[in-house]
Amino acid sequence: MQNISDTIIACSSPLGRGAISLVRISGPNLTFLGQKLEVKNLIDRKAIVKEIQLNKDFKEKCVLTFFKGPNSFTGEDVLEISCHGNPLIVELIIDSFVDLGCRRAGPGEFSLRGFINGKLSYLEAEAIDDLINSENELQLKASARSLSGAFEKKIDNFIGELLKLRIYLESNIDFSDEEIIKDFKGFKMNLNTFAKKFNDFIEDSNASRYLLEGVKVVITGPPNVGKSTLMNILCNKNASIVSEISGTTRDIIQRSAKIGNINFLLHDTAGITNTSEDPIEKEGVFLAQELLTNCDLVIEVVDVFSREYSGDYDKPVIRLENKSDLSNNLNKERINASFLKNTGIEELKLEMLEKLNLPRSLGQNTFSARSRHTKLLKMVKEELSEASNLDSENSLELIAENLRCASNLLGEIKSPYTSDELLGEIFSSFCIGK
Repeated sequence: MQNISDTIIACSSPLGRGAISLVRISGPNLTFLGQKLEVKNLIDRKAIVKEIQLNKDFKEKCVLTFFKGPNSFTGEDVLEISCHGNPLIVELIIDSFVDLGCRRAGPGEFSLRGFINGKLSYLEAEAIDDLINSENELQLKASARSLSGAFEKKIDNFIGELLKLRIYLESNIDFSDEEIIKDFKGFKMNLNTFAKKFNDFIEDSNASRYLLEGVKVVITGPPNVGKSTLMNILCNKNASIVSEISGTTRDIIQRSAKIGNINFLLHDTAGITNTSEDPIEKEGVFLAQELLTNCDLVIEVVDVFSREYSGDYDKPVIRLENKSDLSNNLNKERINASFLKNTGIEELKLEMLEKLNLPRSLGQNTFSARSRHTKLLKMVKEELSEASNLDSENSLELIAENLRCASNLLGEIKSPYTSDELLGEIFSSFCIGK
């Protein structure tokens, strides 16, 4: 992570030509810049016009706006410089201020300083990044709601409810030598009610993540059943090589397809088989199996000649049978399709949306969520499930430990337990100048 005592500078407006560009400077104390610019006083939230000498032959008339820390985006002194929107001018300004003692900022370094100085929470920082990178109006609205605190408030509410359960349980553990918990059945009922409400929240969070990041889909099945053809149909382009020769696909082919405002990240994998001796094909099978553990949805493709094939997946799965036009015996447990005649595809698309348990209207999503959030929420769910499965009053300490772990995991959504290096890596995904 960069030195946070430095004074940093970067262009905060998009690169390219335009009417105006904005250069941002942040540091613990910018008084020295006022002196070097021959500005008597930098007054908080007051804009002044200043002609800045950029080299021997060129001056640029700029608008300087000063924000005195801690009342700024970063919590430090911030100076914003508005200039003509020419990249050459922007670079001359940045070079000039580097000569005066500033350092070029890294990606997300302004937001990182805001986080460190308590000006924005970790969830707000993520929401800012989501807002900037939104590709449609639904994503934009969800990110804006998270930025306004909608997601954080929900997390706070669950932490508060969980704390009440923990206090009741642990206060009874303290006096367990005198009497057992007064109303264990009532406590378990409250815990189960909390767990059910939390499961609903997880479904909403998954829907938000799908909207924001897309759905990772693995197309799997035995060799030569039409997996690559299905990939091409869904992508509406020739993304994968199609051949009657078994084992054509050896590496993972990735493409995306939009269905109902959701971006599906499709992965065409090698046919799952244990009979191949080809080392490259065996490696492709290994990659396919590894990907199956990290996906959101599985599409298992067989054909009328391999309909006995059935994999075991710990994910939502859609089972589809290709070449159904070659058989009069339809499989009622699978979607019957013919990729050659383009039948069964619309039914598949509807099922892909149905399997995600999406709300009726994605526009009703009240927040945006990321994979980081949903992974932690899943871990919380597992702790709650373990606690709910303990029915004995003699298991109070074990239940309390599950609830303590669940509480810590929820807290990590708001304040990740990270080293400085990892924190820097996270904020480095932001754009420079933000």
